[in-house]
Amino acid sequence: MSGGSAPSLLGFRVGPVRAALPLALVREIIERPVVVRVPGALPHVGGVILRQGVAVPVYDLGRFAPLWQGRPDDTAGAPEERRHLIVCDWGDSLVAILAGGVDLLQAGDAGPADDAGPSESLRREFVGGMMRHGDSIVALLDPVRLFASLGVPAAPGGDAGEGDGEEDPARR
Repeated sequence: MSGGSAPSLLGFRVGPVRAALPLALVREIIERPVVVRVPGALPHVGGVILRQGVAVPVYDLGRFAPLWQGRPDDTAGAPEERRHLIVCDWGDSLVAILAGGVDLLQAGDAGPADDAGPSESLRREFVGGMMRHGDSIVALLDPVRLFASLGVPAAPGGDAGEGDGEEDPARR
């Protein structure tokens, strides 16, 4: 990999689609995690894991209908294909995503993708860009849109800052 200033990405597979998130968000990758199912949870909530005494929600993007064009007809693939759990820091929250085929990508080592590739399967509003890496096309997921759609609280750095509105909640 080159030593350029291009951001590093974590590539992974969600069913037939190759996707990537910024490596800066990734706290750890767990192989063959033990995920505890949550009765009555939405189909895209795989369950929870415990990390250092904290319950971390696990999301199965293959079953997250808003991410996909049309109906996600089990795009997640077989459970044995989703052998990894990507744990991300998102503001004050931890978020975990079930994935397969996890690998490190360097954006500077890849070329732009003109082909439709994963964009035919994924909804455009969740894809921040596309890139070619080797023989595959990788969808660069927009973490802000993705995590917000999953219901994860916003990461810091938005319009509101710490302490904003404490003295005057109505901002008069």
